[in-house]
Amino acid sequence: MNIDFIKNDSQVANLTISIAKEDYISEFENEIKKQRNKAHLKGFRKGKTPLSYVKNLYGDQVLAQMVNEKAISGLYNYLKENEIETILDPVLSDDNDVAEISHKDLKDFTFKFDVALTPSFEVKGINSSDEYIRYNVVPSEKELEENLEKIASQLGERKTIKTDIEENDVITLMADVLLTDEEGLTEPIEAEVKFLVSDIKEEVKEKILKLKMDESIDVNLMEIEGKDDTFIRKYYLKMEDADTRSYNQDVKASITNVERMHPMEVGEDLFEKMFPEDEVKTKEAALVKLKEKTTEEHGQSSQNILFRNVMEKMMAETKIDLPDDFLMNWAKNAQVLKEDADEAQFLEFLKSDIKWNLIKGSLIKKYDLKVEEEEIMERAKEQVKGYFGYNVAGNDQYIQMIAQNLMNDKEQRKKLVDETVTIKMYKEIEKDVTVKFEEKNMEDFYKIIDDINKQNKQ
Repeated sequence: MNIDFIKNDSQVANLTISIAKEDYISEFENEIKKQRNKAHLKGFRKGKTPLSYVKNLYGDQVLAQMVNEKAISGLYNYLKENEIETILDPVLSDDNDVAEISHKDLKDFTFKFDVALTPSFEVKGINSSDEYIRYNVVPSEKELEENLEKIASQLGERKTIKTDIEENDVITLMADVLLTDEEGLTEPIEAEVKFLVSDIKEEVKEKILKLKMDESIDVNLMEIEGKDDTFIRKYYLKMEDADTRSYNQDVKASITNVERMHPMEVGEDLFEKMFPEDEVKTKEAALVKLKEKTTEEHGQSSQNILFRNVMEKMMAETKIDLPDDFLMNWAKNAQVLKEDADEAQFLEFLKSDIKWNLIKGSLIKKYDLKVEEEEIMERAKEQVKGYFGYNVAGNDQYIQMIAQNLMNDKEQRKKLVDETVTIKMYKEIEKDVTVKFEEKNMEDFYKIIDDINKQNKQ
């Protein structure tokens, strides 16, 4: 097998793989013999089928697979052995003209691939002359009081109430639904629908707020929370995916339960749940501790904003040339470009994604970053705490269990590893840039986050 590497320009190279008949003939004959030994063909004893018959049945398939595998392995082995770094996978060249593969006409084969070379570049935006703002969130006294009340409510007890319904109540409706199959046969069922009043559509909410437990309401299932047919079938009606029966959307439903969260009393029991590792006896001490914890918790969001600004500057100032024609050819070959997609818009998205991965890979290499198992688990625990807040305070065993479930999920683990190494990368970057701290109360800090979210939607 012969391989020629020709660098067309600084971005794309052409790699030609020539596979001579002598490179595969012996292996091909051996594989045909293996097929004969395995074959169970009518009229022949196992292993005694004539080779010519086996070749006619399997020859083209075996040869095509063998030649293609040799071409691909030769391609990647050459890139690896010669330390040629590429972006994306190589693609067959437009002028590639592989001879017809037939076991009846064994010949030489030539494959031509286009290879996009990883460009050389210098990451900008991460020197000591580059200044970034990091916010230090310090809640006001009013914000601390409100936060304490909110936590007391979160850690409170949910109780059934029979008085007027309020927006923060959780309602359970039982609705009579009739399922009908294609032949007109019907089955009456009861559907249980549970929701937070503040989450439902406004027109339904107005009706609900005028009612009490044990009273009824005429309602359309799709108008309660604005859910679609798939959601209603799965979660309201508990129907199997294969169940295609229709159902009546307009139903009469009874309010069978109304639950309201009764907050904990602000006192030592609440403080113990909030700060299980500290002895906090008074409200004043709790507010001091809550202030520290709030600043600490918002530190992650503040850090994320800093990271975002660093990323934007690196992306804006780092120049990386990418081959447009190759990228579009790759996208079409990989079938990631939809037929009705805007090609120019897709190309910009793809180039941005590749550019960021190149920058990130360069920095991971520069800082020699590695991720340990303990670090991944710590990241998983942080996510669990973020999901449940004070509801899991002090429950280390529960946090460990949920975190381990995340670690056991292949996709979640991959995400955790990527997040962990990215955070380590940014912490190294922080050492190289100039960071100035700016104090914000919670209200002003949330406005900054809202502005960022609006920008992301544009």
